[in-house]
Amino acid sequence: MPSPNFPNLPIRITKLSDIWMVRDDLLPFGFGTKWRKVSGIVEYLQKNQIKKVLIWGALHGNYLASFTTILRYFGFQVETISYSKDPKLKTYNERLVNLHSHTIHCYANRKEAEQSFSERTKTFEGLCLQEFGIHPAQSNGLRPFWQQLEKKIHEILNGIKLESKRDERFYHTNKNHANMATLVLEIGSGASFLSAYDYFRDSSIFVLGVMVGEKKATWIPKIESLQKKLGLKIQTISQEMILNFTEKTSPNENISGISNSQRSPFTNNTTRFAKTRSKDIQSIQEFYTSTNIILEPIYSAKSLLQFVEIQNITGTFPSEPKLNNKNENFPNFNQNLPLFYLHQGGHVQHLDLILEVFFK
Repeated sequence: MPSPNFPNLPIRITKLSDIWMVRDDLLPFGFGTKWRKVSGIVEYLQKNQIKKVLIWGALHGNYLASFTTILRYFGFQVETISYSKDPKLKTYNERLVNLHSHTIHCYANRKEAEQSFSERTKTFEGLCLQEFGIHPAQSNGLRPFWQQLEKKIHEILNGIKLESKRDERFYHTNKNHANMATLVLEIGSGASFLSAYDYFRDSSIFVLGVMVGEKKATWIPKIESLQKKLGLKIQTISQEMILNFTEKTSPNENISGISNSQRSPFTNNTTRFAKTRSKDIQSIQEFYTSTNIILEPIYSAKSLLQFVEIQNITGTFPSEPKLNNKNENFPNFNQNLPLFYLHQGGHVQHLDLILEVFFK
C-alpha cells in the first residue's frame, strides 16, 4: 500500500429513501474517488523509486487538480501540460494545478496539448501519465475500494429478503450469483466503471454506468483499449449496462409526439458536456436543501437527479428523494434491487451554485 501518511479513505454511505449514496464526495478536498485512483499510482511510483511525473489534461478539470495536488504532497516532481480555451479564466481547480505543478505549460486547445505531451514523453525521465491518469496502477488503487464496498453493501442488506422478478437478460454471466443490489456510477474517462465491472462481474452486485462525458456510441468502441491500458481482463460489456441521459422536459412538454411520462430519462441522446442550465442550478440547490448533500453540475447532478426525477417529474424534491421502483421506462434497471449510487466528488469547484441557499 502507499505511504503510511496516505489519508484514511473510509467508505461512508448515506440512506436517501430507496437510494443509498456512497459518499466519496466526503473525501479530502472534494477529490472523491480520484484519491483511490492516485493511491495506486503513488504505490507504483514508490515501489519503482520514480521521482518525476509528467501529466496532462484540461486545466480546469478535476483530474489535473486532484492528481497534481496529491502527487506533489507525496514529494513527487510534477510537470504539467494543460489546455484551456480561456487563458484568463480563474477557477478552484486551475489554482490547485498551478500551485502544485513544479512546471506547467498551457495551450489553447486539447490537440496542441496532446502533441506537446507526446513530444515531451520522448525525453522525460519518469512516469508519463496518459490523459485522466489511465494506468494499470489506477486499477490497483480501486480494487481494495470495491472489496470494501462489497462488504459494506452485504452488511447493509443482510437479512433483507428481495423478491427477484428480474428479466433474464440482466442476469450476470455466472448464474450461480443472484443479484442483490445495483451499483450506479458515471462514466467519465471510464476507469472507475471498467474497474468496477471487472471486480463485480461474477458477484451479486450489478454495475450500471451512466454516460456523461461523451456519447455511448463513441465510447463503447474504446472499451477494449481502455481495459488494456488499465491492466484489466479484456471482456465484452453489454450495451444494456451503459446508460445515456437526456435533457428533461417539463411534465407537459411533448417531443416528437412522445409525452414526458412515456419518455425514458436514459436514451441514445446526450446533453452537451459541461453545459449547466438554470434548471440544473435550481435542482442542485433544492437537493442540497433537502439532503445537505452537494451535487456538481457536470456528473452527479446529471445522473443522480435523473433517477430522482423518475418519480418526481414536477421538478421539486420531497424531503426524502425516492426512486420509483415501478418505472417501466427503465429497462436496464432491476426495479426490485436496492440502488447504490457512487458520488465521486468533484463538487468543490461548484460551491458557488449553493451559495444562494445560505443567503435566502
